[in-house]
Amino acid sequence: MNTTTALAPPSLPTGLAASVAVAGAAAALSGLTGVSAYGFGWLPLAVSLGIVIGNLWPSLPSRGAEGFRLARGTLMRAGIALYGLRIGIDELGRVGWSGLLMAVVVVLSTLGLALALGRRLGLDPQLAVLVGCGSAICGAAAVAAADSVIGARARHVSAAVLAVVVFGTLGMYLLPLLHPLTGLSDQSFGLWVGLTVHELGHVVAGAEAAGPGAAASALVEKMMRVMLLAPVVMLIAARWRDGGTTGSCSPGVPLFLYGFIATMALNASGLLPVWLHALGAEAAQALLAVGLAALGANTRLADMALAGWRVWALAALLWIWLLLAGFGLVSLGALS
Repeated sequence: MNTTTALAPPSLPTGLAASVAVAGAAAALSGLTGVSAYGFGWLPLAVSLGIVIGNLWPSLPSRGAEGFRLARGTLMRAGIALYGLRIGIDELGRVGWSGLLMAVVVVLSTLGLALALGRRLGLDPQLAVLVGCGSAICGAAAVAAADSVIGARARHVSAAVLAVVVFGTLGMYLLPLLHPLTGLSDQSFGLWVGLTVHELGHVVAGAEAAGPGAAASALVEKMMRVMLLAPVVMLIAARWRDGGTTGSCSPGVPLFLYGFIATMALNASGLLPVWLHALGAEAAQALLAVGLAALGANTRLADMALAGWRVWALAALLWIWLLLAGFGLVSLGALS
């Protein structure tokens, strides 16, 4: 008998325990005022800490392979399904049909631009889609959702998450500085933040600088973008199922996306008790954090470096597009 194999820890509990531990550490860090003030929320911290642990302990990915696969696959998909509980449908009416139309224009144009620029930059189409989804919709959660249907390489997913987090953080700090120069009202400024900034936490932090009115409109407009997560990922799933850009295949629209729509509808119905709604919304974040921690642990910094400047160039160009397109749409809305 091979003694080394016999004494090796089981792969499933090792990887799962490591993913949960990293996600827990990320939750604790994200609760610190000094950390959260710089825009590092639970999900970005989970993937970042996972990368650190995986690179400091190179044998961990192989020792916990099955557990990491479970965390990145089943558990992350469950988190995305529950993410619908975080979308308040009743509040979406506050910005009206014009707000929904602006969100649709921003999301679709950003995704189309990501694919076009990705080809010009010579990026892997899957990587371009991940950066595009994260920029267009809701940061790390959108990257995770897109990855769940295209099965990108771990280093590609991690690079996309880090790129959108960096530019989302820049937006959180830059837009409040630009507010006095734009001539926008507080509510219009909030719409601009909601249309432009990546992570939900970044949106809230950036808009609060202009007051509660801006924060409310920013949050609702951001929810409009998040609401588009399901149809966008379904389109991506259909494209990869039919051969897509890479020739890889997907079995069709996955069940967890229907779960996302179902939980969003359940949230709108008002049938859920408050405590159960809060528990489900928090569970969504926790499961996504565990999955992203597993993804980070399987990412080598040397592999990420292979993506090179092109990933950052794409993320930067999409960020500039979001700033300009969002401002243009809000300005036109303010004039009408």
